[in-house]
Amino acid sequence: MQHLKPDALEYPSQYLNRMDENSTTKDQKRRDALGLFYESVLKPDHELRQCAHNQKCYNELMDIRNDVIIYLKTLRVEK
Repeated sequence: MQHLKPDALEYPSQYLNRMDENSTTKDQKRRDALGLFYESVLKPDHELRQCAHNQKCYNELMDIRNDVIIYLKTLRVEK
């Protein structure tokens, strides 16, 4: 399975430091939360990846990460 790279994805930078008053609706809050979660999946976690190397499951971790990214993209399209 080919792993997705962050630069190949639409990076939701509009969610960074969002403090406007118009983000109070439930739908907007959900979109904001989804964007933040999406960013957290894209952000490399070096300690976690080192643990995966130590446990010899790095490729499996990246496969799961890839699956989650694909799923999150479907959620972004639905809203």
